[in-house]
Amino acid sequence: MHPDDLLDQLKKTATPRKQKTLDLIYEVCREQYERRSRDFSVATIARIAEDRGGPSKGAIHNKTGDDYKGLIKAWAEHTGGVTRKVRQVSENPYAALIDKIENPALRSMMNGILAENRQMRREITLLKAEGNRVIDMRPRGVESRETVQILPASMGLYPSEVEALRHAISDRLLQDEGWTTDAEGRVRNEAGRVIFKPGYVTAIRKIIGDGEASGSIGETDRC
Repeated sequence: MHPDDLLDQLKKTATPRKQKTLDLIYEVCREQYERRSRDFSVATIARIAEDRGGPSKGAIHNKTGDDYKGLIKAWAEHTGGVTRKVRQVSENPYAALIDKIENPALRSMMNGILAENRQMRREITLLKAEGNRVIDMRPRGVESRETVQILPASMGLYPSEVEALRHAISDRLLQDEGWTTDAEGRVRNEAGRVIFKPGYVTAIRKIIGDGEASGSIGETDRC
């Protein structure tokens, strides 16, 4: 049946809403024909129709969508189209060229060369993937004799900055403020409240190069 005749027949018993949807499906199929596309699959027609407010692929595949499928099929048959997407298979141009060689021996030799070329391309791809890997070729003996030098953090400080940090944890300042320190580097006031958290004193002493924290005036081990 011609798509025009089928559309008229389906709309006779359809609700106004369904008539509008049938018109939309018909219009999408007509556009496919005008652009000389043979693809009248439900997936393609539904994708275009859904963008315009039409039914989805699932709705057309449901039993309630039989009329829509019938209209799509009518367009496919009328135009020589297909209702299922054809899987595209990329053809190797070299293989197609080799098939045209009439001499069997030459054709076989060229197939072998083509197979070798494919293998080499795969190996090159693997080598490129490994290109960023760093391989240490140094003898282990040399590596074991190397000494790692760790510079003190105070290398980046001005003398005035080092002096300011040293003053911040000095016995004189702690005594003047009535503060005490403990073995974990805390600083507490006279009431025992923590002024600076554990590691404060020890961290500063390491930064300015004074080594591990030692006891200060009024040092206590209270937690």
